[in-house]
Amino acid sequence: MSNRSARDKRLQLREILGAQEVALAPSCGDVITSRLIESLGCAVIHGSGSSLHRNAGYPDAGLLTMTEMLASLTLMANSVSIPVIGDADTGFGGVANVVRTVREYERAGLAGMHIEDQLTPKRPPSAGGATSAISRQEMVDKIAAAVDAREDESFVIIARSEVEDDLDEVIDRLGACAEVGADALWLSASRPEEIARMRQALDRPLVGVLPKGLSLAAYGDLGASIACLPTWLETVASVAKRDLLREIIATGSMAGYLSRLEGVEEMRTFVQDQGGEEMRSIEDRFTH
Repeated sequence: MSNRSARDKRLQLREILGAQEVALAPSCGDVITSRLIESLGCAVIHGSGSSLHRNAGYPDAGLLTMTEMLASLTLMANSVSIPVIGDADTGFGGVANVVRTVREYERAGLAGMHIEDQLTPKRPPSAGGATSAISRQEMVDKIAAAVDAREDESFVIIARSEVEDDLDEVIDRLGACAEVGADALWLSASRPEEIARMRQALDRPLVGVLPKGLSLAAYGDLGASIACLPTWLETVASVAKRDLLREIIATGSMAGYLSRLEGVEEMRTFVQDQGGEEMRSIEDRFTH
């Protein structure tokens, strides 16, 4: 468990957003991966809605409730000493839902959250749907409600627009969200010229998904403050799981595969000892 306060993590997130260099925020939806990310020196974690949905066996289409999302995000936020940004989908409804969501995410110990402007239920392209957005005013009202609802002013509100094929509208929406208090904005672009255009037009830190064809440094040079990395950690982990199972099925043994896997014993220890050090410390202090 983390011994740092939620406010300390929120202030750290604000420092990261204001820094000159881009920060990598690997995306995940579970405690073990969160702790692995922290152990490798990353300064921030993205609690990904797509990861949470897929871990539950659902498409990333707003099928999880706020409380279901929050259950995993709370465990993540309290298991590490670095800030966790929570995906809040569309705010799970109208402005009243947004207010409740902000209060619950804040109480959970998250450092910040992002809210997007898709219709509820959302249908992102990754789930096989066509993205549809609420009106600009509805989105601005949601962000205004989110800013007003927080009790700790250091809690970071990130506005996200998923309007397709209209970068001018995305920029106008996000600019209006900044005017009502959004602390950061989602970088809804992947092409370098569009990223640079958003950076030039918007006066808030930008958080986005690292494009596959760009290096982290190049993404930062174009204007990103935080680069999220959804899907890839689960993807490569699934490749390793598949290959291990194939080897056992084909040969009856895992020995060959494990002998080729660099660092496997280190990771086995890391996984097996989750929470072990803290448990031993408690027992040493309080068992007589």
